[in-house]
Amino acid sequence: MNIKLTKKSKPLILTVVSISLLFSLTVWFSPNAITPQLINLWNLNNLDLAILSMILIIGFVLGGIVYSVFNLPDLIKTPTFFSLNAFLAALGNFFAALSPNFLTFIVFRFLTGFFLAGVYPTSMKLISSWYKRNRGLAIGILLGALTAGSGLPYLFNLTGLPNWRMVLSLSSLLALIGSVSIYLFIQEGPHISRGAKFQFSNLKEILGKKSTRLANFSYFGHMWELYAFWVWIPKFLQEVHSHTSPGIDVNLYFSLGTFLIFFSGALGNVIGGKIADLIGRTKFNIIMLIISGSSSLIIGFFLNNAILALVIAIIWGLTIVPDSPQYSAMISELSDPAYIGTALTIQTTFGFAITNITIWLLPVIVDSTSWIFGFGFLVLGPLIGILSLIKLRKEPDSVQIAQGKK
Repeated sequence: MNIKLTKKSKPLILTVVSISLLFSLTVWFSPNAITPQLINLWNLNNLDLAILSMILIIGFVLGGIVYSVFNLPDLIKTPTFFSLNAFLAALGNFFAALSPNFLTFIVFRFLTGFFLAGVYPTSMKLISSWYKRNRGLAIGILLGALTAGSGLPYLFNLTGLPNWRMVLSLSSLLALIGSVSIYLFIQEGPHISRGAKFQFSNLKEILGKKSTRLANFSYFGHMWELYAFWVWIPKFLQEVHSHTSPGIDVNLYFSLGTFLIFFSGALGNVIGGKIADLIGRTKFNIIMLIISGSSSLIIGFFLNNAILALVIAIIWGLTIVPDSPQYSAMISELSDPAYIGTALTIQTTFGFAITNITIWLLPVIVDSTSWIFGFGFLVLGPLIGILSLIKLRKEPDSVQIAQGKK
């Protein structure tokens, strides 16, 4: 019996893939949500916390390199590739939950990140295969699910679950459900080309196109800012709480506050996708980069105001991520259809490699100055992103973006 969804069910396909990605990506930030327990358990310092976030990204980057070099996202059927990697990521995260010490924990978190490299970019290729019109909106909805899934563990942290192992195990179970859902119900759409056999010249072709390079440079500027914000904003909110001591529990303030930041970003992805399809991807992304970059400069000055600090953090969360799906849509529109999966994997791989620099650098800057100025250096990313998009708009083949709206 064939239970795969067909073209008549495009909205349902988008729903299933989005929920599967949401469930799968809960394994990404699940340790960040329970860091207070890990700090007490293993006596972790700020460097350990940075390693905790960086090790998964290092795994993601290496996984992306391996998959890109051998063109696997375009040689293996997309649903199969997604499902297998989501299953292995769930397994890695589950074994992390069983870890007896910090070293074992980060080894399994590295493996979790490695296999997530076959989930996140692959989901975008999968949706691109079903949507040509309204692709920006479709990928926006998809990455809205990713953003919500990344923030969901912070809600787990408020449920009163007995310990951190149960939080990680729950996120692994959700990722397993996501894997099975894709395997059972989803197939590739009509807007897909047969994957080209691996040759090193494929990578040269993907990386050699100027318009694609400029779109990637802007994406890299976006990533310079994004994950350093996501990783360290909970710590910033805890610091705000210690300075202001509002009449609420610190766990409630930073956990609920952080979830609202992620949730606002999820809404921004969906709404932003529709706006970007209407006004053009490059215009929309420039606006988002201006607002998010400005937020990085001013938020530290509200360290002593719990309400305004959270409001600015939510605005920053709302505007820092909706440009991300538009970069993915640009790459899918500018690239040879036979290499879309690999091109998206290359984009995300290099982007995530950059995030490790800022994740590591931010606490160093905070220790040298203070939280007042800690986030300010992130504005360099939006500046590079804006300049790259302005140059991209002048390229002749930029007319391929958003069906001519750029």
